[in-house]
Amino acid sequence: MYQETITIDVDRLRDDMRDECLGAYFGGGFGAALIESFDVDRATPEKLVEMAQNQGIDLRKYQV
Repeated sequence: MYQETITIDVDRLRDDMRDECLGAYFGGGFGAALIESFDVDRATPEKLVEMAQNQGIDLRKYQV
């Protein structure tokens, strides 16, 4: 199995994911999104990438 390796801007990814969570919380009243925003802030770069992949985020958008 081939696994692509890219370098990504983790800070930008983290900011975008946090903004998405906070938007869901404030705009949609989705309470769990506030907790998820804290998880995004505390995640290691590896965990953040895993979270992004689970959400279907295209990591190539964050390639540097």
